[in-house]
Amino acid sequence: MNAMEQSKASSNNIHAYGVLPFYQIHFIIKSNGKTYGELLLARTRKKVTGVVNKRIEDVWWEGGKIADRLNNDTRLKELLMHVLKDEGDIFIDPTDNAIRIYSRFKAEHELNLSKEAIEAFNIIAGHVKQMIKEFE
Repeated sequence: MNAMEQSKASSNNIHAYGVLPFYQIHFIIKSNGKTYGELLLARTRKKVTGVVNKRIEDVWWEGGKIADRLNNDTRLKELLMHVLKDEGDIFIDPTDNAIRIYSRFKAEHELNLSKEAIEAFNIIAGHVKQMIKEFE
């Protein structure tokens, strides 16, 4: 097989999908995230029962010091019991020049945020901002 035939054979196996219609919503807090590192790194965990009709029984945070603060917020826990059904786990991730709060990727037709989800993300951002002020 010569080079031209190899090129044709390999191009027949290439599947170009292009841009997929999946999105991830990020809430951004401008700050030097690297300064705080693991103190602000956290994610939710949940205890789920049922296989078909899944029900969230408990929600908690794992991670740095911010996790302890978030675990003590009863209003946030109430909201997360409802929000995590649609959002999946929520992550707090410090980067070079910001702190990101985000959940899972969603298909284009699933892309929406409930009022409860927005309230939960705002409460989380408030705790992150308060913790940043304490460390400055």
